[in-house]
Amino acid sequence: MVELIISEKPSAAEKIAACFGKPTLKRLNGVKYWEADNGRILIGSAVGHLFGLKKTERFYPVFNLEWQPSYSGRGASFQRPYFQTLKSLGKKANTVTVATDYDLEGEVIGLNIVRELLGLKDANRMKFSTLTSTELQEAYKNKAKTLNWGQANAGVVRHTLDWYYGINLSQIISKSLSVVLNRYQPLSIGRVQGPSLAILAEREIEIKKFKPEPFWQIFANLWLNSQKFQAVHEKDKFWKKLDADKIFAKVKDKPGRISEINKRKQKVVVPVPFDLTSLQIEAYRIFKYSPAMTLKIAQTLYTKALISYPRTSSQKLPKALNFKKIISKLGTNPNYHEIAKEVLATRLIPKEGRKSDPAHPAIHPTGERSGTLEDPVRKVYDLIVRRFFSVFGQDGERETTTVKLAIEKEIFKFAGTITTKVAWQKWYGQYARRKENELPQLTVGNILKQNAELAAKETQPPPRYNVASLIKLLEKQNLGTKATRSQIIETLVKRNYIQSNPMEVTDFGMKVFNVFKKHAPEVLSSKLTRNFEKGMDEIREGKVKPEAVIQVGKDSVTKLYAQLKESSEAIGKALSASFVETTKKQVTLFKCVKCKKNDLVVRRSRASKKRFIACAGYPKCKFTWPLPQKGILSVVKNKKCEHCSIQMLQVRSGKKPWLFCPNPDCEGKKKDGSENS
Repeated sequence: MVELIISEKPSAAEKIAACFGKPTLKRLNGVKYWEADNGRILIGSAVGHLFGLKKTERFYPVFNLEWQPSYSGRGASFQRPYFQTLKSLGKKANTVTVATDYDLEGEVIGLNIVRELLGLKDANRMKFSTLTSTELQEAYKNKAKTLNWGQANAGVVRHTLDWYYGINLSQIISKSLSVVLNRYQPLSIGRVQGPSLAILAEREIEIKKFKPEPFWQIFANLWLNSQKFQAVHEKDKFWKKLDADKIFAKVKDKPGRISEINKRKQKVVVPVPFDLTSLQIEAYRIFKYSPAMTLKIAQTLYTKALISYPRTSSQKLPKALNFKKIISKLGTNPNYHEIAKEVLATRLIPKEGRKSDPAHPAIHPTGERSGTLEDPVRKVYDLIVRRFFSVFGQDGERETTTVKLAIEKEIFKFAGTITTKVAWQKWYGQYARRKENELPQLTVGNILKQNAELAAKETQPPPRYNVASLIKLLEKQNLGTKATRSQIIETLVKRNYIQSNPMEVTDFGMKVFNVFKKHAPEVLSSKLTRNFEKGMDEIREGKVKPEAVIQVGKDSVTKLYAQLKESSEAIGKALSASFVETTKKQVTLFKCVKCKKNDLVVRRSRASKKRFIACAGYPKCKFTWPLPQKGILSVVKNKKCEHCSIQMLQVRSGKKPWLFCPNPDCEGKKKDGSENS
């Protein structure tokens, strides 16, 4: 009997192979695979999805699809040898075990290899949340005799519905614009893209409609023990200047008397374990890493067997994890030795959140030796480890002292807050928010000198979303999945619908929003995709048949496609002008530094296909500068290089945005040796 074990990625295959003693590394078609147990066990790997949905009919809307090998697609030829290797290994095997990631995507990857590539109806299934030897051995020992069909069916339905909505609706709006432009111009929309754009567009409308209202505040500036404190009038905002002027004149340069001191203690509650969304939000808060970058780093840590599976919705840590063993192993790292000792002295009962995931626990470290990690990876790993320690801690405590100051019978207030009990915050270290603002010793009746200040202010519009706050809202509204939300944001940026961080909708993005609002408002509704997410959960649980959910999707897309097709000419005309203008803004940078007459623009070489900066006055002015070749390029408003005063540019490619000066002769680059590549 020969068994073939199939992993999702080569790095995972290597970890699985290592569980079987001393496996033999082999190569076929240039691809690594392993033999164990004297050739009775073969371990091979996919590289993500080896199959994709393709249409089998010509005319839109398209609903007849089939799974076809992905390697024929653009940039996917590297998949062919993995495809061929698994097919060859499958011919040698009597039984197959799927060991892909245990989620919807992993199940679909495994299902397609089993069914489409190997021609089988079912296979064994390993379930694991970490790539440690211990857990992989347990997963192999306790493997299921069948695939998780609830998960597989839900995954197939998700792919199918995403294709129905994404491809069909994107095709009709792309065609509408392309006819007017007289050239093909791809656009995209989908069941999650639409509601996501609507959220941002509605906030943009709020901001544009906002009319600031003037108000006034009166402050009493105090100097206590050489430290400045600012007390504000108890009314806070004055909406009539006359009222503010009267009180300001009354209290100006008059001493104040402390009339009341109140102390209030509040708990600093222990945080819950990380799920993917909360990890992304925290990494953005602390390191300003984009959600896409954080997910990529977390995936790296997972494949190194340093953390559990990151694409989880769970905030729960089951007892079966053996907390004592994990913490003891973490304690062998000098950075965590003292903390681990303190944590081990507790009852080891973790604080848990409300959210759960049927497939995986919350993100946690495995305790495996980390070795040397690159800086961004090390930072995210440290954050995960310290969060794990923290959930075993006790609530901390803060005390806020509020002081009332009477000035000519007008009451002003100021406050200070200090930490009175450091508990879990000690283990969370620098990541805990602990701003201390201690007041000096004060007593009721103290007379204090003050310098009054009358400040004129305006109410502010609601803030634009940043990547972290948008992901949090998408999760709250059940839009997208934990793994796809960051991709949705990247797509909106790529399509010129929004500018990233803070997220400002472009003129073109607003036009797209208005077009759908007028002609097919259902595309923008979060209700539509929430209903399908609910349907997929019910498929996973075996409560509803996949065909029923797919039929609802077909009916919905048929209706929406007809609405958009009927208005195709109007849609094309509505989008064309703003598309041209937005595209022009994107490629136009600033005045040429040589001729001072024309704009510098982004061009692409016909020969090399590389992009570069050139003067729009070419051939009269032949000025050029090189550019980075990867990522979405944009001008950073109101920010110039401190060395040469050239306008700064920004590149985003799924990582933390990179700000740079495009001037290759900048003195700052000569100092640090940086250059565009």
